[in-house]
This record gives sequence, structure tokens and C-alpha cells, in this order.
Amino acid sequence: MAPSDSPKKAAGGKSTSTVSYKDAIKVGFVCGIVTLVLAVIVTRAWQDPRAFGYAFVFAAVAFVVVSVFASILNWVMRKDTQNKDQSYPILK
Repeated sequence: MAPSDSPKKAAGGKSTSTVSYKDAIKVGFVCGIVTLVLAVIVTRAWQDPRAFGYAFVFAAVAFVVVSVFASILNWVMRKDTQNKDQSYPILK
């Protein structure tokens, strides 16, 4: 799909280049799941319950960090007034 020449505006004059905060949470959730799987594999968490607990801590931290960072980027793009062509999304 080719980008259009004119910036799109949603109802209320908001830019369509941003996505919802719900999508930012989804990105964080996916990152958390991937981190959990990788942490379980790398630490061999099936052999040690303590390592299994750490794997969940790593996944929770990854979820929070990625969700907050994606939400901040989304907020910054919503407040952007310098970029006139906002026809492209940030997270999609």
C-alpha cells in the first residue's frame, strides 16, 4: 500500500500516524513472552526453580520497559506539530 500525498486526519483532528495505547501494551506483551521463552532456554530454568523465577522477572521487566517506551513514543508523536506529513504509523 503506497502512502498518500496528503496527511490523513481522524475525527477530531488527531493524526492517524499514532496507534492506540492498547497496541503499545500488545507490543510489550509480545516482547515479554519472547523474553520469557528465551530466558527459560538460556538459563535452563527447568532445572532450577530459582532460575525459573528469574525468567519471569526478566519477562515482567521487559514487558514494562517496552510498553512504557512505546507509550512515550506514541505520546510524543501525538504532540508532534512540526511534521506536517504524518501519514505513516509508528508501531505498525
